Amino acid sequence: MLPNFIIVGAAKSGTTSLYHYLSEHPDVFMTNPKEVNYFSAEEITQQGLYYKDHKTPSFEAYKELFIGSEGVKAVGEGSVSYLFYPETPQKIHALLPDVKIIILLRNPIDRGFSHFLMDQRLGLVDLEYKDIIFNTKPHEKMHLYFQQYVELGLYFNQVKRYIDLFGKDRVKIYLNEDLRSDLGAVIDDLYVFLQLDKSEKPNLEKQHNTFTMPNNRLIAQLYKSHFIRGALSKIVPEKLKEKALNTFFNKTEKPTLSDAERARLHEIYDEDIKQLALLIDRDLSHWCEKRST
Repeated sequence: MLPNFIIVGAAKSGTTSLYHYLSEHPDVFMTNPKEVNYFSAEEITQQGLYYKDHKTPSFEAYKELFIGSEGVKAVGEGSVSYLFYPETPQKIHALLPDVKIIILLRNPIDRGFSHFLMDQRLGLVDLEYKDIIFNTKPHEKMHLYFQQYVELGLYFNQVKRYIDLFGKDRVKIYLNEDLRSDLGAVIDDLYVFLQLDKSEKPNLEKQHNTFTMPNNRLIAQLYKSHFIRGALSKIVPEKLKEKALNTFFNKTEKPTLSDAERARLHEIYDEDIKQLALLIDRDLSHWCEKRST
């Protein structure tokens, strides 16, 4: 069986939370891992993108990810790379013309900076954020950094491609602030969209993918190793892993953008935000304010 819904992004907008909440429903099957990147594997490889996420190499391998989903009402996956690449929606539509699409969007300024902070913590970026958004230092990966921390937030064309192909009825769009203001209502609405029993409720008290920082230099260096993170993820039970994260990582206050950095990002995003607001019929004027909420 192949998926009948896909969470396509955007990165750092709450897709991990939706993945976990949906996974708790008895009539939902989600792939493990969450990010399977089947429809974007070619683009990611060609670009030489610096992430070492799972990339499903073939259709046979993709089908194998859904073994055990027989008889389940809602079968899904969630790969945030699907939103950005222009050819991906057409690839999905060619194989799964009736699939339902779920998109989560976040204020692009907050999204990009959050994405940068995560990658900085993982040792994946070796420039300061201001150097990336102002393009002040020559760097072999500058175009990839700018793509990941800035261009991914230019949502209008990304969203429009899905709406044009699948139609508004099959594309469900939420804002990250919807999750923060009334998560229960979002989950109920998703259950209706996916035709699920609304009496089944996930544990909405548990937060997923929250901002943390290593509490000492050794932990920071170890955590930057993709091999170590991957090995621990495979061999350490989930409850023990959660306890270790709570022990070795602190939930600290996030760094903030300077006024100059925020002004530069408004120059990049404001027109795109206005177009997006018309497309999805949502008031996004707060995204264009000098200070984000």
